[in-house]
Amino acid sequence: MTDRGSSRKHADIRGGAKTHTLWMLALLWLSGSCDSAPSSQPEADLPAPFPELEERSKPGGPKAHLQRIDIYGTQRHNTAGARVVLTFEGAPLFRQKQMSPEGVLPARIAIELVDTDWGESVPVSQAVGRGGVERVRLATPNPRVVIDLQRDAKGRVFYLTDPYRIVIDVSAHGARLTRKRRPVVVLDPGHGGDEPGAANDEYDLVEAKVALEISKLTADRIRAIMPRARVFLTREDDTGLSLEARCALANAMEADVFASIHLNAGSEDVRKGGVTTFVLDTTNNRQALRLAARENGTRVAEVSGIQTLLARLHRRGQTNESLRLARKIQRTTLSRGRVVLPRLADRGVRRSMFYVLVGARMPAVLVEASFLTYEPEARALTTRYYRRALADGIASGIASYLRSR
Repeated sequence: MTDRGSSRKHADIRGGAKTHTLWMLALLWLSGSCDSAPSSQPEADLPAPFPELEERSKPGGPKAHLQRIDIYGTQRHNTAGARVVLTFEGAPLFRQKQMSPEGVLPARIAIELVDTDWGESVPVSQAVGRGGVERVRLATPNPRVVIDLQRDAKGRVFYLTDPYRIVIDVSAHGARLTRKRRPVVVLDPGHGGDEPGAANDEYDLVEAKVALEISKLTADRIRAIMPRARVFLTREDDTGLSLEARCALANAMEADVFASIHLNAGSEDVRKGGVTTFVLDTTNNRQALRLAARENGTRVAEVSGIQTLLARLHRRGQTNESLRLARKIQRTTLSRGRVVLPRLADRGVRRSMFYVLVGARMPAVLVEASFLTYEPEARALTTRYYRRALADGIASGIASYLRSR
C-alpha cells in the first residue's frame, strides 16, 4: 500500500466460549449484528436478520487439505488489525473456539478441523507480533490452527468459497482508536496483474489500467481538497492483489473510508451505460448478482447462496454510513461526469455482494464509474479529460462525506 498525499476485478478474498459447528456454508462471527434487505432502494430501513443456517453435526464428504496460510495487513508496526486466511482444497468441517488467557497462554482463537490434513509446505508456526496477532501455529493430534492474540485483541471468523477459505479478522486493542488524527482514505483500483478485468479491444481499454489511473487522479484530487487527508492506494502499478488483502489493508490503516474503483461492462450490447455506487448488502436483483459474480470471480449461485450470511458482518450503523457515503459519491460523480457526457445515466446507489467489501470496519463502497462496453462512455474513457472528471467526482463525494461526519 502506498501513501499518496502525506500521502483487479477478480481475486479471491484471502490473506466466546461457545463452539459452533458449521458444514461447508458455515458463517461464524464474533462481533457485529446482521442487517440486510433485498431492496435496492438505499432509503429503505434494513429489516430483521435472516434466520440461522441449520447446523450439521456429522462430518461427511472427501477429506480436505489445508494448502496455505496467508497473513495480511501487518506490515506497519502500529497496524490496527490483521487478517489470517486459511485456503483449502475441498471444504472442511470445522469448529471455532475463542479461549481466554490461561497461565502463560494468551487469548487465542482455535480453528478445529475435521477430516483435514496439511502438507510440509504449510509453516508449523509463524510469528507476527502486530495487528493483534502474536503468532499463527498448527497443532496436533487433533488438527487445528491456533491464532495467539495480543492483549485486548478481538477476532471474528467467516468463510468464503471457490476456493474454500476460512477468514479470521483480528482487531488490535478490541476497538478503533479514538484519538484525533488526520482522516485516512484507502482507494482500491480494481483488478491488476493476472486479473485485468473487463476490456474493450476496439478502444484499447483494459479495466485494471483505467481503474488505476482514475484512482491515482482521485488521490491527487483529495489531496488538493483536503490537504490534511492521508490517501493510500492498495496498488500503484499493474500488480495482482487478492481481495482479502485489499480490505485487510484498509482495516489495518484504520481507514475512515474505503472505496474500490471499477469500470462496468456487459456481456451483451449495452443500451445505457452510467454510474453505479454499491454498498455491501443482500439483494435479489439478478443484474446485481451477475455483476457481483463477475467481480468476485465466482458463479452467481455462489453469490446468492452465501450473501445473506456474509452481509451479517456489517453492523447497521456501518451500513447506514456506507449508504450515506455512496449517495454523496454517486451524486458528485454524476455531476462531474455529465460535464463531459450530459446524458451520463444515473444507475443509482445499489446493494450487492462484493467480496472486496466483506469485513471492512469502515464505511465502504464499490464504484462502477462508467461502462467500458457502452460506446459513448468507452470513447470518453480514452480521454484524460473524462477520467479526470470521474476522479474529481469520486474525490468530491469522499471529501463531502468526511467533512459532514
